Amino acid sequence: MPDDSHANADAPEPDTAEHDAVEASSSDNNGSDEPGTNGEAGPEPELAAVAEADPAPPLVTRARGLAAVPLTAPAITLTALVTTLFLMFLLIEPTPRWLALFGSAVVALSMDGVLRSARRKPFEAGVDTTPYLFLPSLFVLATPVFLEHNVRGYWAPPAALAAGLAFGAVVVAQVASVREFDPARGAARFVAVAAAYFVAFALYSLSYRFELDVSPAMVAAALVSALLAVEILREGEVDLLETLVFATVTALIVAEVRWTLHFLPLDGHLAALTLLLAFYFVTGLLHSHLTRQLSALVAAEYVAIAAAGVALVAGARAAGLA
Repeated sequence: MPDDSHANADAPEPDTAEHDAVEASSSDNNGSDEPGTNGEAGPEPELAAVAEADPAPPLVTRARGLAAVPLTAPAITLTALVTTLFLMFLLIEPTPRWLALFGSAVVALSMDGVLRSARRKPFEAGVDTTPYLFLPSLFVLATPVFLEHNVRGYWAPPAALAAGLAFGAVVVAQVASVREFDPARGAARFVAVAAAYFVAFALYSLSYRFELDVSPAMVAAALVSALLAVEILREGEVDLLETLVFATVTALIVAEVRWTLHFLPLDGHLAALTLLLAFYFVTGLLHSHLTRQLSALVAAEYVAIAAAGVALVAGARAAGLA
């Protein structure tokens, strides 16, 4: 009987080299870094190239609501100091008149630091802080004196506290309006412009309260109008020199109206309201022109508001209400 073990030993074994080549080819197709059919590269490289050429924009989140309000420690400290000054001015007898001038000077110097600490980059890039200083300084100068002549008795402390909070709102509004695309800039500009009109009315009325002659009254009205017009007309895209030119035009027009009112039977708050209407009309038209929003419809709206205000003043004067 033949020996099977010798037959099996003599049988040829499979070609190991060919077997290894087949396995290597299979592993290349199944375990490649860029999978595809039959070892071909898939669409991923093309998508990666497109993503590199056109990257997705970064996700930018902006604070909104109260989180967008730039409350800083220097702003809060300055607000507390000014509120204390208002209380001292209204409660101390006799009234320390120098406090208003002193407070106005301190605010003018302090606001520069408040602005630079909260918005460092724009001012390091060359933005001037001067246009931001006029409104807070004039607010501190006018508000306590105006309240002294219009608020009596137990209403004085609440009025001083309210004025202090209003000053804080003005400070925050000035900080929030530095950057063109600040989330709170729209509301900040509204607060600042409203405060500017209040300060204008207060100082116009005080010029009548102090019974200034016509020449000093015209100079005072022109100076106040010019400084507050800079606040109302300043915008990020408007050149500062152009703003100063239009502020000067505003000052001249208001001074002429003040001269005209000297010969009319108007005094006190009604005369101040008339000056405010002139200031509002001129600055409104100029602001619309600077922001490229002036049209026949916008001009008609300003004319209608000014005419309604003048009619109200004339009606109040005819009725003897003031």
